[in-house]
This record gives sequence, structure tokens and C-alpha cells, in this order.
Amino acid sequence: MPKLTLKLGLILYGIGLAIYTLLHLFFPNTPVPPDGFGFRLTESFGQTLLNNRVLMTPDFRLVPGESLVSLRRRIQQTYKPNRHPYFVIHGHSSEVPQGWVYTELTNPTSAPSEVVLSFLPHRCGKATLFLARFGAPTVELPTTTRPSVARLDSVATFSQNTTLAQRFFSTYRYAFPFTVPPGQTIGVLLRTNSYVGYHELDLTMSSRSAFAGQLLSHNIEEILVIFSCLVIGLISLIVGLSTPSLLMRSFGYVMLVVMLQTCAFYGYLSGLPYPDFMSFSSSNITTCCWFTLNVIAHPFLYEVFKPAVQDLRWYKPAMWTIMGINLLGVLLHLLPPQVYVYLNAPINRTLMIMTYVGLGWMSYFSWRAYRRTGTAYMGLFMLVFAGDLFVRHLVDFLLTPNPSLLKYSSPTQNPLLLIGLLTYLIVMQFRRELVSKRQMQQEVRQAQEAVNALRRQEVERIGRDLHDQVGNTLAAALGYLSRPEANADTDKSRQLIRTAISEMRLLSHNLIKDNERSLTEKVETLVGRFNDFSVIRFAFKDHSQNKANQLRPIQQQSIYHIVQELFTNIVRHSGASRVYVQFFGDDHMVEVSVEDNGTGFDFATARANGVGIQNMFKRAELAQITLLFDPAPTGTSILLTIYDEEALPNHPDRRPSAF
Repeated sequence: MPKLTLKLGLILYGIGLAIYTLLHLFFPNTPVPPDGFGFRLTESFGQTLLNNRVLMTPDFRLVPGESLVSLRRRIQQTYKPNRHPYFVIHGHSSEVPQGWVYTELTNPTSAPSEVVLSFLPHRCGKATLFLARFGAPTVELPTTTRPSVARLDSVATFSQNTTLAQRFFSTYRYAFPFTVPPGQTIGVLLRTNSYVGYHELDLTMSSRSAFAGQLLSHNIEEILVIFSCLVIGLISLIVGLSTPSLLMRSFGYVMLVVMLQTCAFYGYLSGLPYPDFMSFSSSNITTCCWFTLNVIAHPFLYEVFKPAVQDLRWYKPAMWTIMGINLLGVLLHLLPPQVYVYLNAPINRTLMIMTYVGLGWMSYFSWRAYRRTGTAYMGLFMLVFAGDLFVRHLVDFLLTPNPSLLKYSSPTQNPLLLIGLLTYLIVMQFRRELVSKRQMQQEVRQAQEAVNALRRQEVERIGRDLHDQVGNTLAAALGYLSRPEANADTDKSRQLIRTAISEMRLLSHNLIKDNERSLTEKVETLVGRFNDFSVIRFAFKDHSQNKANQLRPIQQQSIYHIVQELFTNIVRHSGASRVYVQFFGDDHMVEVSVEDNGTGFDFATARANGVGIQNMFKRAELAQITLLFDPAPTGTSILLTIYDEEALPNHPDRRPSAF
């Protein structure tokens, strides 16, 4: 897909998501009733949200023996309407540990209506439902139907630790069934307690038949999400350990933690035996899992965004700092419960901040990956995953007096879709990495074969030099010493022997290995060696601020061998008296300059016939180094340029041809 088209599609998707969410919030499908609360049941009633049909207060108490008329009057005087259609927010549990909700259900039909009030347990540690039966019918009924007696009944009390056997339904959701008699209005009074995090509810009223039908689908979906995360996590770990692949390994850990987070969210971890001497409990296990997910996600994100962050020196320190803060949030749960009471609010506010820092981190580097490498799939996933969430929370923050920025009606919208999408994207990236790894291995083998060929050529050239130059020089010296007038030719013989010794030193320097040291150290040593025996003065200066030593090993090795070959040619052919070697560098490239004040040479002839120059260009090609010669009668300049590979996609015109 063309880059422009993909970019336009992402922009339109984001704009459409924002508009849809804003319209859904400002013009909800469940408007607030004119009287502020209550709901009238019908014969065809199936399910509805009660959040914006209730009255609420954080401070209320029941008075023993109080009449229902007095109770109803006190509720109407002290409670206030909840205007939010998606949830009932009491506040943070450290400030509002107990909350009350009241609504009235009217059954105008002539038949009793069986209904179920339900909500998820992740924001509520304990709940008690009371029913106020007012007794007098609101519509005229047949004489055979007798009105019920006015009274306040307690339906049930559930906590997160309540076992399935003690509940009305086989679900860890809070679900309270009751019957609304025909022609009557009953008051529904709900008392909830929250011990950790934000205290808020998402109330749903369903007919008993509708709730029973949906319960099975809810349980199947929850188990599918948990099972999918478990299987994908284990398979990813096995693949990551056997390949080996850090991407798949870190993805496996993320999916296993997501599985634990999902189990905690739906209440499946409520029945575990938590130790009494630590703060871990069924109330805060979701918080612990979320902190853990924030920790384990960053190594995974680094593997995903690695092509976009290689040149960012601050990425890893910032990543480790964020991980450390989240890890501290997990470790604080090891403290005794008496201490955790004072840390409850700071821990949850830290979780809120760090979660949004993580979402911002993912969004920024998704955009950066698209800008630098054209990788758009993580940006698309972020829009699907966090777009709706972010816009909802932003609007909640602006419209709600006491917002909870970590409110979820479910772990994610369409969790199975998101899990499948993320798994597909990661598998595709892993596949590309495998293909790239095979290609790289093949290139390394080809480069190694080329280097071995160059080495054989150098050994053969050294052998020829030993035979043709050193051998001939020594033979000539022996000839002068063998002549009858040898005494007269002693000085000539000594000069030839000195020349042979210099050639031997020159050739031996090309055989010395310096692979264990940095490039600047090796070049400094090379300059010192040539200064020891040559009349030419060599000088070296590193202006690159150590950037030359950060090049890839093959590039450092190639630069060293090219400089070594240049020194050899300068000593033999240039007639120079001085040679200057300098390193330069910035964020985009490193340059190596070698200059002499010799007589120059015919570059075209030397390039065609000189094995040494041909080997230099071959080494430069293998290491992706630009090599340029500029010979002149007053001296020769040679420039080696190595470009930052990350800067190349944005600057395609910066790298010239190596030839």
C-alpha cells in the first residue's frame, strides 16, 4: 500500500473514532429520564443499563425500625442523581470506602417480573442489596392479586471471596435476582464497599431469562480469552527460546501476564489463599497484575520498536526508569496490610499515571516507527486498542466532576479480536526477522568468503614482494659483496641491505593482528610503527568524539586495513615527507581522512593494475564504506565515509557511489 494512502487511512480512522466516541458520549443511547431515576418494566423487557437511572450518595445509614415512607423521604433529600450513562463513580476508596445507590422499579403489567441486577467485581470488594417493598399497587389489579406488605428486605451480601457455591449464579459477577410484583413499585437500595483503587460500578438490569442466556456466552468468552492468552503465551515462549528470538520470548511473557490480568479482572483469582502478613489480596490483585504488565511490556515494546530507536541514547535509561517505578508498585504489596492502608491512594494514582505514560510511549514510538521505517501496523493496533479508551477518558475527565481515568467496562473492547490482531502482527514481524536473519547470515558468509579471498591475495602479494623486492635486493647486495672490488662497493651493499630490512618491516606490519583493540588505538599504534623505521613523519588525530570506535566491527577492521595499505603505498611510491590521518564524526556519519604531501600518481592506471588499490575498494564495498581518491602533483587526499544506516531512509541523497 502506498505510504500516502496508508497515512491518509490512519488519519481518517483516527478522526472517525474520535467523532464516533464523542457523539456516543454527548448523545448516549440511554438518556437520563425526566424524573432523574427509576425504570418501568415492560412485558418485552430484556436488558438495560441503570447507571444514569439511579440516585447515589457516599454517606448514608439505615435506621432500625424506620418506616419506608421516612426512608424514601430521606433518600430523596440526601441522594443525588447520577448523570453518567456508563458507570456510577463514588470516588477513590481511600476517600469513599462505602457508597449507596438507589432506584425504583415499576412493574405496570399484571404478571410478576423476575429481574437480575448485576455488575463486575473489579471495582467493588463487597455488595449488599436491599429491596423496599412499598405494598400499595401503582395500577389497578384483579381482586385475586393481593398487594405485598410494606417492608425492607435484605436480598444477599456478596464479597470478592464468596465462592461460586454460595452465589445465585455460576459467575464471579455480582448478580442479585429478585421479583417485582405486578402493579407495584419497589425500591432497590445497593450498598457497596471498595478497599483498593477507585470505587465505581457498572449496573446492568436484565430479565432473569436474558441474564441466564447471556451468562453462558459471557463465561465462554472469558474462558476463551484466558485460554487464548495462555496458549499463545506458551507457544511464543517455546518459539522464542528455541529460535532464539527476544521478540517472541518477550511477547510470550506479555501474553501470560495478560492472562493473569484477565483472570483477576473477571474474579477468577478471588478464591486464592492470599497470605495475611502481606497486602496481596483479592481486592488488589488486579492492581498488581496491571503494574506487572506495565513492567513486562517495555522489553517487548523495545523489540517491536527497535528499528526506530537505535539512535536514541535516552531510550533505555527512560525505559528502565519506567519499569523500575512499576516494579516498585508491585513490591509495595509485600508490605503488611497495616502499612498498605496509607499507601492505597498513592499506589493507585501512580498506576494511573504510569499506565498513561505507557500508552503515550507506545503511541509516540508507533508514530516514530512509521516515520522512520514505514512500519504502520503498530500505529493501527494502537488506534484499535487505545483510541476509544483515550477519547472516552478524556471526555470523562472534562465532563465528570470526579473522574476515574482507569475505568473499563471490560479488559478491552473486543479482547479476542485484539489478541488475534496483535498475535498476527507479531508473527508477521517474527517471520520478517527470520527472513532478514537468513539473508544476513548469507551476506555474512559471502562477506567472509570475500575477506578470505582478499587475505589469500594479500598473502600471495606479500610472497611476491618477498621474492621480487626483498629477494632481489638481497641478491644484488650479495652480488656487490662477491665482486673482487667488494671493498669499494661496501656502502652500496649496506644501502641495499637497509632497503631490504625496511621492506621486511613494511611487510611484517601488514601481518600484525590488532583485533582486540579499538580502531583509534590500532591506528595510533600503526602510526608509531611506521614512524619507527620510515623517514616520513606520520601524525594522527581523532576529532570524532570516539564515534569511530562505535562503528560496526567489520567497518573498523576494514578502515584499519585500508589505512595500513595506504601507509604502505605512501612509503613506497609517494615521495612524501609528511602524512596526516584524521577522524571526524557527527550524528549521521564518520569520516577518515588520509593526506600526504607527495608527488601524486595516475589514479586510473593504478586502479586498473594495482592489486592493493583494488583490495581497498573491495574492502570498502563489503563494509559499506565510501572510498574516494584525490591525487594531485602536490599531494594525495583519501577520504573514507561511513554513513549512519538509520539516517539513510530520510536522506537518500546523502550517500554517493563508492566508485
